[in-house]
Amino acid sequence: MRPKNTPNDPERRERILRAAIELVQRSGIASVTARSVAAEAGVPVGSVAYYFESVPGLLLEASARVLHLRTGTLGERLAGTRPDNVVRRLAELIHHQLTDQRTTSIVAYELYMLGMRDPKFREVSRASNAQLRDWLAEILPPAQAAHLAAVADGYQLQCLFEEETPSVARIERVLTG
Repeated sequence: MRPKNTPNDPERRERILRAAIELVQRSGIASVTARSVAAEAGVPVGSVAYYFESVPGLLLEASARVLHLRTGTLGERLAGTRPDNVVRRLAELIHHQLTDQRTTSIVAYELYMLGMRDPKFREVSRASNAQLRDWLAEILPPAQAAHLAAVADGYQLQCLFEEETPSVARIERVLTG
């Protein structure tokens, strides 16, 4: 017998959140509704409302989760970078995000763009954007770090529209351009 006031399904909230992210991956933000998320997670529709105040609230948390995962990859892949190899290492990271993590990158940018219209999403997007800039500022002068972060972010977004992924060498040339 389970104790009073304990969840019957302690993983339900997490399943709902993962289901929302999977729906965005597969079909885009417009596909995320309480019903679609509930069906994907295998839970009653009321569970979505129980754990999240609204679908935008669910998407906000999904956005924070995805962008946090991407910044975690940033730290892992760029540890030990020095001024003399920063552009090469950043080019390798971008290439990795355009190939091995392409789906996650598409989701991240789709959620990131919600920050253009919604102040809550804007804060999540700004924090994510600041991660690369702040990390680069530990290696490079702040103005150079800000410039490189902006070029990297913009170029990666542009590459997601292309059929062919540029090589690491091509990405490196664009970053130094």
